Amino acid sequence: MATNIPSWKASGDWFDVCKCKIPCPWEFAQEPTFGDCERVSAYHINKGHYGDISLDGLKCISSRSL
Repeated sequence: MATNIPSWKASGDWFDVCKCKIPCPWEFAQEPTFGDCERVSAYHINKGHYGDISLDGLKCISSRSL
């Protein structure tokens, strides 16, 4: 069964922090510095769309434990 996925694009800024040594090994597919990784990421979409839906100005914060 084929699914139609709307075209999408997003550009903006992001920032993340974790407890690992800099640079975060996770960014390079390596093991975390202290055996696990707790991180928070913040995103701001300056310009973007998902199909006909504007994403301009959208902000998001996510946290993750690896």
